Amino acid sequence: MENLYTYIKLHYPETSEKNWDALIKVLTTRHFQKGEALLKTGELCKSIFYIETGYCRAVYSHEGQELNTNFYFENELATNIRSLKQEKGSEYAILAEEDLEAVIFDKDKLYELFSRSSEIDAMGRKLMEGVLARQEEQAKLFKLDTARKRYDYMLLIQPQIVERVPLEHIASYLGISLDTLLRIHPEK
Repeated sequence: MENLYTYIKLHYPETSEKNWDALIKVLTTRHFQKGEALLKTGELCKSIFYIETGYCRAVYSHEGQELNTNFYFENELATNIRSLKQEKGSEYAILAEEDLEAVIFDKDKLYELFSRSSEIDAMGRKLMEGVLARQEEQAKLFKLDTARKRYDYMLLIQPQIVERVPLEHIASYLGISLDTLLRIHPEK
């Protein structure tokens, strides 16, 4: 959990050793095999996943097609915030695309810890604000910008994507055809 500690200290440097010790007591780790769902479509999201190793993708099934909306790599948080907060079934799945190790923040245990520690509550809010800010930036970019700008943004925030993710998944994520992707990045 050393990587998670570094991640938390980077995003919330005020975290004390006492509160870190309290936090790790409510965390679990789990191995997911390639192809296994961290979250299934329709399932109520009850966790936040910190990706230690491997990567996963958020995918909608729409009219018989898979539409990729996000990729989560090492040292990133994956969850469905709407399902987590509103207690509604997830409209998409989160699938392991490689064997994956995740640290799991169980919602109920985490909220109980929040009620006992204002510092941990503030840390949790700060981490979720970061996730939401990234989602908002992506949503704006994907609605307003060209395919080339979306591609460049993707490389900026997740450069490993072109080495690890199949081209058809990248094209779906960018909302472009495979041919357009090949014109933007022909050397892949």
